[in-house]
Amino acid sequence: MKHVKVIFAILLSLVMVCGCGTGGSGIQSSDAGRGHEPLTILATADVDRLKEVVKEKYPEIVLEVVPYIGKNWSRFTCDQMITGDMPDIYNTTLAWLNYPDAMKENLIDLSTYAFTDNYDPTLLSQQELDGGIYLLPSKYSVYSCAYNKTLFDKHGWKAPESFEELKALAPKIKKAGVRLSVTNTMNAGVGFQYVCNLADTIDLSSLKGVQWQKDFLSGKADAAEGFGEAMNYMQEWIDLGMIEGSDALDGKAAFEIFAEGNTAFAIGGVDRWTQNEDGTGDVYVPMPYLSRDGSKNMYVTMQSKNFGLSKKLEEKGNEQKLEDALHVMEILSTIEGQNTFYDAITTNISSLRDWEVDPASPYASCIEDMKNGHTAPLLYTGWEGILAQVGGNVLDYMNGKYTKEEVLGTMDKLRDDWLEKGVNAFSEVDRKYDQKETAQLVGRIFGDAAGADCALISLNTAVDNCAIQNGSGINGYIMPLPLTDERIVSVIPTGWSDNIMTVTLTGSRIREYAKKGYKIESDGKSAVFPYELFVKGGEELSDENEYTVVVCGADDELSAEGNIQDSGIQGLQAFKDFFDKNGNPAMSEELLEWK
Repeated sequence: MKHVKVIFAILLSLVMVCGCGTGGSGIQSSDAGRGHEPLTILATADVDRLKEVVKEKYPEIVLEVVPYIGKNWSRFTCDQMITGDMPDIYNTTLAWLNYPDAMKENLIDLSTYAFTDNYDPTLLSQQELDGGIYLLPSKYSVYSCAYNKTLFDKHGWKAPESFEELKALAPKIKKAGVRLSVTNTMNAGVGFQYVCNLADTIDLSSLKGVQWQKDFLSGKADAAEGFGEAMNYMQEWIDLGMIEGSDALDGKAAFEIFAEGNTAFAIGGVDRWTQNEDGTGDVYVPMPYLSRDGSKNMYVTMQSKNFGLSKKLEEKGNEQKLEDALHVMEILSTIEGQNTFYDAITTNISSLRDWEVDPASPYASCIEDMKNGHTAPLLYTGWEGILAQVGGNVLDYMNGKYTKEEVLGTMDKLRDDWLEKGVNAFSEVDRKYDQKETAQLVGRIFGDAAGADCALISLNTAVDNCAIQNGSGINGYIMPLPLTDERIVSVIPTGWSDNIMTVTLTGSRIREYAKKGYKIESDGKSAVFPYELFVKGGEELSDENEYTVVVCGADDELSAEGNIQDSGIQGLQAFKDFFDKNGNPAMSEELLEWK
């Protein structure tokens, strides 16, 4: 799910532990030149910067990227931890304290290592599980609104500090011919978060609100008690034009409109804090979610990366790998190490105890407010079973398709069903289905839904050191866990809301494209990812005959030659319909067969 994501650029003195002897780190260093098995790490891009820092200090250590750029990083990485099927160096978005048994079983307790002392003890205490620390926070993101400061300065407008001030300012903005706001609305997760974020400006993050969350999730309270007033408040934002649902924009498209320079505010769609990537042009400034009188304005925070180590590293025979992995954790526990995952222009807040804010940071003016309690944690953990459906209903509400009562009533029902039946699963899965098997299932389901003859499904594999990854193909694999909306979305290329695409090609051209692969070019780099070709009934394709082909990953050449078409069918809905139509069968090899 994409929200407004902001990251602090931080300058501070670095104290690095050298890899000689124990060096105060509590880690015994090996002799250089010994054989070292590569350490695996999941990443959405290459980790060249981290590799450089690691190589400088420990030249014998080799890092190997496991690629993943799917549509649900949180769910996929959480499920890796639950199943224990994870890279050596594990990274994820949340602390997952609601899975205590899985954490203890599959992650190493890092509480006794010296590098753990580098972290802010307050943040570290939030990660503690029965005295152990299994995940170390890297940096945390701040989810907020934003306004175009250059535009405000030009018109002499003052940034509002309350919703009442915003209401007074909005007519002036519209009179000047400036668009009031643009909203990211293409992800069910953001629909849920908009309600939560506005509820935080009332009392959701207070002791009363936290108690309501516990009571609601256990069936002792209803949705209206905690979200009723927030829904009313959300309607005021909608009526004013601050939150819009009709445009159906994803985060990228919303930011592109904001970057045109004639929109005052952005909700859920800021990727950087200047109009141009080189830091020139209009300047944007973060703004909290405003309470009515300004007394409870809130910035919403979430750890953007948490790092841990697979428990398998403690198994006999992995002594060298464990030693190497602990050295990497040493590096990741420094500003230098953490900055290898973030560009200099980004603005995450460090979780390390001795950080200082750069005065030039977009958030320099907001730190005091945040330190004074104007922050609330992103609501996710514990809500996984219903947030996607609730978020989708909220997006429909924003578009006038649902009433407030329907959203709240559905929320109660979803919670009740969740408590009664557990996770709403479409299929039970008793083993891992690898990436190619997952592609085969996607080809079969998408192909049937679109009335296609065959399917070209690209894979996101480790190509060219993962400098480019393939978000249009299959990411990850199906794990031995109940198959739910979130888990489907974590592997299929269409995510929460994208449609299945088709092309029309002759049999000979289909085979040629299957052999050639899917080429992606970005920022002067290129990479070719493999296709898997699946044909309905396993039939041979005639060279001259034309066929309808489902395609996941189409470059310009394929799109043009095949006259690419939008089927109008959402990929997620196709999955749900397939399992529903077949009586929600358990996963099996037979389901992979496209008959």
